[in-house]
Amino acid sequence: MAPLKAIHNRPSAIDIGDLFRKMLFHWPLYLLAILLAAGAGWAYLRYTPPSYMSSARLYLKDEKKGGGEEADMLKSLSLFNNGKNMENEMEVLHSPILLQRVISSNHFNVRYFTPQHLQDKEWYPKSPVVIQLLSDSSRTGNYVFNVTRVRQDFDVEARMGEGKNKHTLHFTVAPNTPFCIGKDTFALQSGTVSLAESGTCRIEVDSAIEQAYKSVEDITTALVNRDATVIVITYKDPMAQRSADFLNALLDEYNDYTLSDKNKAGVKTIHFLNTRIDSLKEELGLLERSEEQFKVQRGITDIDASSKLALEQVKDADIKLNEANLQMAVMDQVEQYINNPDNRTPFTPLTGSVDQTLTGMINRYEEALREQRKLSLAVQPSSFLMENLNAQVTAARGTIRDYISGYRRNAGVAQQTVQRKVNAIQGKIASIPSYAREYVNIKRQQSVKENLYLYLLKKKEEASVTFASNVIDNKVIAPAFVPEKPVTPKKPMIFISFVVLAVIAVSVYVYIKYFLNPRILSRKEIEQVFNLPVIAEIFQQTEGTRDFSLNNHAVLTEQIFNLRTNLRFLLADHKGPATVMLTSSISGEGKTFLSAHLANSLTVNNKKVVLLEMDLRKPKLSSFLGMDYKIGITNYLVGNKSMDEIIREVPDANNLYLVSSGPVPPNPIELIESPRMVALLAELKNRFDYIIIDTSPVGIVSDAKSMAPYVDCTLFAIRYNYTHKARLVAMEESLKETYFRKKGLIFNGIIQDTFYPYYYYGKYSYDEGKNRKSSWTTIFKKTARRIA
Repeated sequence: MAPLKAIHNRPSAIDIGDLFRKMLFHWPLYLLAILLAAGAGWAYLRYTPPSYMSSARLYLKDEKKGGGEEADMLKSLSLFNNGKNMENEMEVLHSPILLQRVISSNHFNVRYFTPQHLQDKEWYPKSPVVIQLLSDSSRTGNYVFNVTRVRQDFDVEARMGEGKNKHTLHFTVAPNTPFCIGKDTFALQSGTVSLAESGTCRIEVDSAIEQAYKSVEDITTALVNRDATVIVITYKDPMAQRSADFLNALLDEYNDYTLSDKNKAGVKTIHFLNTRIDSLKEELGLLERSEEQFKVQRGITDIDASSKLALEQVKDADIKLNEANLQMAVMDQVEQYINNPDNRTPFTPLTGSVDQTLTGMINRYEEALREQRKLSLAVQPSSFLMENLNAQVTAARGTIRDYISGYRRNAGVAQQTVQRKVNAIQGKIASIPSYAREYVNIKRQQSVKENLYLYLLKKKEEASVTFASNVIDNKVIAPAFVPEKPVTPKKPMIFISFVVLAVIAVSVYVYIKYFLNPRILSRKEIEQVFNLPVIAEIFQQTEGTRDFSLNNHAVLTEQIFNLRTNLRFLLADHKGPATVMLTSSISGEGKTFLSAHLANSLTVNNKKVVLLEMDLRKPKLSSFLGMDYKIGITNYLVGNKSMDEIIREVPDANNLYLVSSGPVPPNPIELIESPRMVALLAELKNRFDYIIIDTSPVGIVSDAKSMAPYVDCTLFAIRYNYTHKARLVAMEESLKETYFRKKGLIFNGIIQDTFYPYYYYGKYSYDEGKNRKSSWTTIFKKTARRIA
């Protein structure tokens, strides 16, 4: 054996190599955990609803990002441009209002299920039963129908409401027969999938607006790159077909919404032109009738040259004056339009004579209005973007007002000039007879109205062509496809995650078991506390083992002999009979067991050994040896028995004797410290070569300390996975004092087939076990040790 020199150190970090060896020792536990993790991963994949993701690509014409100019014949008629903000368009695609239209029109808020083991099966696009929403589908929602086929009819259990407002209705209805639930009307009909007799189909009808807000989270939009005007839209859904159908329906609804937005301006323009044309038509009719009546009454057929000349001059002046008045009317209409803050519909009269400066101002104002309307669908009114856009609209409106005010001042001066000219011409006409003058006025008004009437008719036709030729600028360049595989859960990642978590969990268990265990598990932990030698390590034996045969090659016998040899090293400088005391920190650490077997091993070479059962409070040694403790040390110490009467031979053992404890005394410490105790030990030294004392635990009572002055060596038993480290530290403090002389430690109760003996005693081999075949039971027990 190596010199008995203990290593007294405290590690500052975890020994990674030691941890790895412990993990390797528990490989069956890792294998079992990995198998269980694989099973759990399979169950998770089996019962977790998958999520499919479909994608589509939408091209948007955006003049801000380099869109080429088109030769549009109607562009000159419009006061507004059609530039798009890509970020706003992506927000419109997320708009709950747009999503609500998609869900309501395609009935995506209606879902069909049939009960199955642990997880219901959802049907799409086919279903055993089809429910028709006969009322406003956009306002219908939060119903659950359990439909069972009973012959030709449907047995329906309808649930509605939530919490305290939840109630249930039960009724029978024929196919295609309307029925009412609250404010909504429904009808049921057979689907394309047969529903077995007494089979149940669950129909969930959710609120379209609530479903729209939930769907916002499942939709993502992004530009293909920074310079492109192509948007990638993705949507996730538990049903693969529905993910593609929903996305395609969303793109169709978005295109319809964009086209409808563009058509609103044309509708308003045509309405304005129709109103003005009808008014002029009535005025022309009145003028024509006035001319007819004038000619009939006065018999006029022609006008002389002077009258014609005057008429032409007045006519030209009146045309200019009417054009100025028309421009003023347009200004009034524009001012009325911008003064109405609730007017969100693009509308501007088409005159062809409005200067380009005002046209540009109105273009910017209308563009700001359009952006404001689109952004309001996606963001809150209090957001920074919305407040910034509102400020732009207000600034544009103020600029137009200032411009109109200046225009009116200038137009007033022009009108006065033209009016003066008209007055001058009319003065010339004063020389013409009154009837000629009246005729000239009639013809003048008629000519002006006819010119204006023809002009507006032309503009109406142009606006009609514009309305009819409106097309959307968006193009679906990659429609949504039906995905083949779900995006979640991903099988490889799920299995890897479960296996990694299982390995981590087992590693944490191993770490806690060995490094956070409050009990002693290895010799190294003992040496970290004590500066004392561990003179023996004893495997755990069957309870009550007392085979005192010294000729077998059992593990216990070899380990006890190793203890005997190391004890002799401790007592190398001791002469004469030796007194050895065994104690421990607490009861149950095996000191009685060790005392008996150590004493038996010391009988080799005809040595006489006596065992003293000095645990007077709780004697166990006599029972272990199959003897009683009625007569013993207590009787001798009180003077009732002599030395010869208390010394008895141990059965089935040579040269081994026992002095039992005797009756349990009320004052053990007084008896131990009495002079007769000294006399007892002196007499025993005269008769025996070794005196082995089994005493009380040193961590509980002071009996061992009282005996310490009379013994030559003290051995402390420490039990594997039983002795607490805190107890060991407390005992180490006691051993620092000079109560005990020579001291040694015994690591007892080491469980075989566990980590400690596997790595430190794996090379032990005994003749009797070489030809013994391991049974399945033994293999199972050893494997179970590595799992526990």
